[in-house]
Amino acid sequence: MYPLDYKTLDDNEIEKLIKKMIEISRNKGIKVTTQRILVFKELLKHTKEHPSAEELYERLKYKIYGLSLSTVYRTLTTFEKLGLVRRIPTSDGKAHFEIANKPHGHFICQNCGKVFDIDDIEPSLDSIKILLEEKGFRPQICNVICYGFCHKCN
Repeated sequence: MYPLDYKTLDDNEIEKLIKKMIEISRNKGIKVTTQRILVFKELLKHTKEHPSAEELYERLKYKIYGLSLSTVYRTLTTFEKLGLVRRIPTSDGKAHFEIANKPHGHFICQNCGKVFDIDDIEPSLDSIKILLEEKGFRPQICNVICYGFCHKCN
């Protein structure tokens, strides 16, 4: 499920995506809270940076009274189950997150830890899913993650 798409977002587009998140949450019986909306909005603003839960928490802890890191993790896990957010595992064990948009791969720098989107993978992730289905598998999520050194760390 890839219900959301993003590019450089203005405030109007952010509000539309928040309304879409609310609609999807309510349709799945998930309670919509102010904390969830603000976590989602913060991730929308920084999705290209692939923030960790800790980074989102640091950005929000003074904006949301009583926010805890565990609340941020639970919120992101809920969004992941709804297909709104994608978790990007890294070699150091710290997950990073992005808004779930069109399928794409990632490159993770082993020196600085930065996560980069790779949009033009050949074969595409969709075609990999089709190949797996032809072999009798039923893939739900397909990720390509490459590790190495970014242009700044090389």
